[in-house]
Amino acid sequence: MTNYWEDETPVTVVTNRNVLQLYKAAERLQISLPEWTDKDGNERRGKYVTLNITELVESDAATMRAALDVFSFIIELINEKLAGSG
Repeated sequence: MTNYWEDETPVTVVTNRNVLQLYKAAERLQISLPEWTDKDGNERRGKYVTLNITELVESDAATMRAALDVFSFIIELINEKLAGSG
């Protein structure tokens, strides 16, 4: 069995402070700090966490509603910023 990150190319969003990688087929969202360079000049991946979307949507209704509130807040902020930029 192979790892999802080896089998699937994620949709990646990079900001100055975060990297989001969505693995749609695996239903995983990774959020990390940006890459950094160590003292030897090697690029290193930033520390990350993985949201298991499958587990989230199999949670109880209260948990799913709370998660929806979190993601709705993020979407609302992005929409407001986009509306103000153009």
